[in-house]
Amino acid sequence: MAGQCRPSWHRSIAAMRLIRRAMQAMPGAMPRRLFTVLLLVGLAPVIWLREPVLPNDTQSVSAVSLPLTRDQAGLGPFRLTGAWDLSSPNRDFGGYSALVVSGPGRLSAFSDFGVRLDLPMPGQPGAVRIARLLPKYAGVKSSRDVEAAALDQDGVAVWLTLERRNTFMRTAPGQAKPEVFAAPELAGWPENSGPEAMTRLRDGRFLVIAEAGGPAHQGRLLPHAPDGTDRSWHFRYLAPAGYRPTDVAQLPDGRVLILLRELRWPMPPRFGTKLVLADPATIRRGQDWGGTMLASLDGTGLEENYEGLAIEPGPDGTLNAWLISDNNNAATQRTLLLRLQFRLSDLPPRGSQAKQKAPG
Repeated sequence: MAGQCRPSWHRSIAAMRLIRRAMQAMPGAMPRRLFTVLLLVGLAPVIWLREPVLPNDTQSVSAVSLPLTRDQAGLGPFRLTGAWDLSSPNRDFGGYSALVVSGPGRLSAFSDFGVRLDLPMPGQPGAVRIARLLPKYAGVKSSRDVEAAALDQDGVAVWLTLERRNTFMRTAPGQAKPEVFAAPELAGWPENSGPEAMTRLRDGRFLVIAEAGGPAHQGRLLPHAPDGTDRSWHFRYLAPAGYRPTDVAQLPDGRVLILLRELRWPMPPRFGTKLVLADPATIRRGQDWGGTMLASLDGTGLEENYEGLAIEPGPDGTLNAWLISDNNNAATQRTLLLRLQFRLSDLPPRGSQAKQKAPG
């Protein structure tokens, strides 16, 4: 069967998304029209210089182990114990922006195009499954732009956020299609930088943070699973200057890790990644909420566009933080999977975290 390139709109969406994010983050010194032209020129290789994509539904993923950096000083309490470059001939592979530990030795990732990837953790046995949550080309991308995921209380169903529609979706085995829930909590959030980070807390509450903003990002603390009503606490998460939240996951002691990304230029795009520790118990309605910066991936040689974070309990009291990157379906980016090991005893004691202050 002859190869066929991805539809031009499919490639262009990732490029336009990068343009919008860059313009939101850029200083006001450079005229935006000129900046947009320069971006379009620089993004041309990302948009067009791609290998032909066969209509391949192969259920396989290759995980190539990458060398680990010896200089891990910037990782703070974390120890990098694994890094893999993931690839697959499957035409729906890539673009992952959410991650959960879906079972012992298993991970599930969700993409911007509404595709679920189930796979064993590297070194573990098990099958790979790549499946669309909804028909891929049915309707516009807003119907399936998954940006965050959280396991339901039953440990099987998964709650998702759809960024462009600012709604919630619940998917479970055996469903013909996911359930979609209205989200009045998210009313007024930007279409292209809305609910980017979400986790279900052990007490049943849901924590959701918007990508838009800076340094203050809109946050919502829902008292229970989304049900189409708004009884949430509204607050503002304060991120370090230039960084935006891309995911959040709860630790066994009740605190959360927040994954942050910085978009850096010139072209091709480069990214900074930080991990922040914060305590949901300190969230107050209508107030600012911050945390303590723990680690940066700068200098590891593994810098990428990390958007998914999941926590796995390990042996002997250790924990693993898994990170997955969104390659934006671009030829210049990779789908990387990282494993960072740590212990709760290595983190700052609870109650010692100072609130991050907005610059200026």
